[in-house]
Amino acid sequence: MRIARALPLIFGVVALAAGAMAAPVAARPAAQEQICFPATPGIGDCIDPSFAAFWRANGGLPVFGYPIAPTESYTPEGAAAPVTAQWLERNRFELHPERPAPYRVQIGLVGAERLAQLGRDHWADGGEPGPQPGCLWFAETRQNVCDQAPGIGFKSYWEGNGLRVRGLSRHEQSLALFGLPLTTANPEPAANGELVITQWFERARFEWHPENPERSRVLLGLLGREVRGGLLSAKGDLP
Repeated sequence: MRIARALPLIFGVVALAAGAMAAPVAARPAAQEQICFPATPGIGDCIDPSFAAFWRANGGLPVFGYPIAPTESYTPEGAAAPVTAQWLERNRFELHPERPAPYRVQIGLVGAERLAQLGRDHWADGGEPGPQPGCLWFAETRQNVCDQAPGIGFKSYWEGNGLRVRGLSRHEQSLALFGLPLTTANPEPAANGELVITQWFERARFEWHPENPERSRVLLGLLGREVRGGLLSAKGDLP
């Protein structure tokens, strides 16, 4: 399956209106400056010092979720060599020390990777026939991003959140955080079996929860956990 081309340099995110599970408890001051979560002990209970400042400055728990593993060597698709990476519930951080300082931490293409794991070819249906009124149209993948209610939904969420990077337009900031849409918004089964309106992007999965308070009706899927789980299962490290 082909994965849609992403922006080459991804180095930050802003806080999103996703449902935070709990406020993080910072580690006691230390030279390493890691961020730990005493309430969730385990091998992934600390943000590595390489990523701690990035995690804290760019949204923290609502955007990325808890860490689910310590740092490890990982080779992203298309990369020539492995990088140091850390998996979090909603994404993956990658360290690229050869790049200038603002670009050293990048975000994984976990939306596209998860679709590939599921055997879903987002190119198969050819996309949508054209722009829809009131929606954002992405000719690159022939997909619209629309709101699910007046002024609330995937379009407003995509436009209203993104990297706050000097020199980038708001559209470019959102592209840097979420990437291009890969599917239309359709009902899909959630973890509890209920159908939830869902749309996949290169780096995220949007889920529509109309029963939630207005600011939390669009939530991000736990793609970091899902992608890493799929990788471990494929290697036989999970039952």
